[in-house]
Amino acid sequence: MTHFTKPELLAPAGSLESFFAAIEKGADAVYAGLQEFSARARAKNFTLTQMERMLAYAHANNRRIYVTLNTLVKEKELPQLVDTLAALAGMRVDGVILQDMAVARLIRKHFPAIPLHASTQMTIHNTPGVKMLEELGFQRAVLARELAVDEIAAIASATPVEIECFVHGALCFSISGQCFFSSLLGGHSGNRGRCAQPCRRLYNHRGKDGHFFSTNDLSAIDLVPDLIKAGVKSLKIEGRMKSAEYVANVVEAYRLVLDAPETLLKEALVSSKEILKFSFGRTPTKGFLASRQPDDIANPWQKGGTGRFVGTIKNIKGKRLMFESRDAIHVGDRLRVQPKSDMAGQAWTVRELFQNHKKVIEVRAGSLVDIETPFTFSVGDSVYKVSSRKAFIRSGFPLKV
Repeated sequence: MTHFTKPELLAPAGSLESFFAAIEKGADAVYAGLQEFSARARAKNFTLTQMERMLAYAHANNRRIYVTLNTLVKEKELPQLVDTLAALAGMRVDGVILQDMAVARLIRKHFPAIPLHASTQMTIHNTPGVKMLEELGFQRAVLARELAVDEIAAIASATPVEIECFVHGALCFSISGQCFFSSLLGGHSGNRGRCAQPCRRLYNHRGKDGHFFSTNDLSAIDLVPDLIKAGVKSLKIEGRMKSAEYVANVVEAYRLVLDAPETLLKEALVSSKEILKFSFGRTPTKGFLASRQPDDIANPWQKGGTGRFVGTIKNIKGKRLMFESRDAIHVGDRLRVQPKSDMAGQAWTVRELFQNHKKVIEVRAGSLVDIETPFTFSVGDSVYKVSSRKAFIRSGFPLKV
């Protein structure tokens, strides 16, 4: 029987809590951004001092950290970029994920000890593209998300460059790195880390309103064995804007499948999917990995928000919302309301629950519930559950890190 090397499980860390959640649940590596040059400018991100401590902790536990310097860098920012690279080289960073070739050139010429990783925003999607990266001194390529497993296998077999693929999380409607939608509508550049997510908004086409550009979430847990056979070196989870609880659940699920012996793989997949139910993403899709023409990437008639739909606001009294919940709700759960107006939703953690005017800790599915909120909403707005307090208790991960 052919022996395949187990790939690295790579998790997102947009906050310190997420970093520890990923390590705790068995991620081999995390990727994280600094407060400058990161394509997730709205994540908490990290100072150089924090990154130094995180690297020391990761290396002591035989884990790795890749720093995302994956925005396009302006001329006036080059001196600051050089200072940042010098600091990262001194910390023995395990790799820098980049989009701008200026970053690659500076690293190659002045900081050759830093491994170069080509961001998915470079849109590398075929063998000649990876061979170009090889000539330029790159150690790893994060392939475009528009490739099928057999295409990935062909690329991986043709080059010594490590292949990294996204397996879970949000998808861009446009090919990553080639989208100017956010820049066009509001002047917020996705390639400068400030995407305003216009693809999640409501649009009108031929008299019908729909979320025509809002993609479902990638979930390729079933394809992990195929990706291993394809020679993928790193399985990447998207989500630097997601909660520590989300990171903990998704890492745990993929770790379970990666570590399962072949004889127990089916059972591991069943268990992992149960764990993923706690991650409250959008409807799952295998994306282009399973099909060159997937028909489940987007559903225009489904709201663009993330989370599990639990009800519609029926009444509002002061700061209290009333709705019939389709799901059990517990104090400590996190809810988000998506306004009918298509403005951005607001999320908060449930502090108090009321049923029949009595304070309770939990309500069952199908119950009429009153919940206090710090935000202002309207009757008819949609309520989503975005995380569950019970999931942390189930996983043994602490609520506070």
